[in-house]
Amino acid sequence: MNRVKIANKLKIYPIFLPNLGCKTRCVYCNQSIMTGENVPKFYVLEQLLKDKNDIDEIAFYGGTFTGLPKDVMKRLLSIRPDIPKRISTRPDSIDEEILEILKSGNVKTIELGVESLDDDVLKHSKRNYTKEDVLKSIRLVQNHFEVVAHLMIGLPYDTSEKDLRTVSKLLNEGVKLFRIHPTIVFKDTELEQLYNNGEYEPLTLEDAVTIISEMTMFVESFGGVVTRLGYYVPDSQKQFIVAGPYHPSFGDLVRSSIIRMLVERYDIHQIQYNRRYKSWISAYGNSNIELDRREIEADDILLDSIPYKVFIRRFVDEFTLQKIS
Repeated sequence: MNRVKIANKLKIYPIFLPNLGCKTRCVYCNQSIMTGENVPKFYVLEQLLKDKNDIDEIAFYGGTFTGLPKDVMKRLLSIRPDIPKRISTRPDSIDEEILEILKSGNVKTIELGVESLDDDVLKHSKRNYTKEDVLKSIRLVQNHFEVVAHLMIGLPYDTSEKDLRTVSKLLNEGVKLFRIHPTIVFKDTELEQLYNNGEYEPLTLEDAVTIISEMTMFVESFGGVVTRLGYYVPDSQKQFIVAGPYHPSFGDLVRSSIIRMLVERYDIHQIQYNRRYKSWISAYGNSNIELDRREIEADDILLDSIPYKVFIRRFVDEFTLQKIS
């Protein structure tokens, strides 16, 4: 609760509200285990944040913020009113009155737990809303707030084609910011029961990386940004992972996979890159690829002197769009 996270150079102070405001429990969810956090006391938060001047945003994560009683929402948002806020919530817990409360509470960003736009996936994951509910909430929210869409792959009844169609529709709706992670089976969840009964099979790590690599290229080739890849699990909570494609450096696995896919698909011989991308180029098996590697000052990656983004758009046009046409 008291650690500052830096996301895209923005210093964010996260406050976890495990399951608070949630009126239902999804098949994969056990927030107390997943975050390792207890519900914070209001007066403790006030004292912790009273003199903090090194943060850009306060973020309320882990529950359904807009499902809280309105007086509780207002009280939480009153903490350090000078600092912008971001909240996470569900698509079916938003209306005009709630949005007015958020606006008056200095909320700038709403992270929306979309997970999927396939109604079968939503139903069997017990999200208790539909694709149309999601689209309605996005249209309502994005007039006044920055929207971040949270997506999960590997949910019950999910397929890679459904994942790509979800990305396509959200991009068409004007969503530009995404967080994507694979489904992990945690202890004491309904998904664990399904897994133990042989009724659910999680994705392999290799398949999860491949699918999210393609989703990431799709997002970025159409001007979007993936702000986080993979699921953060505190060390103290890793013991509760039962199954699934968890990796502590999942994001780097995806980025390395994208480079490898492009190099192999387009027979690339030379790669130029800024040193901050070195792990993408040379880690997780990519060091074995025969390439002329050169560091450059520019904040870019060039494949045979052509910008990386040109190749991801080409890949999406030639292969990804064919899968969902």
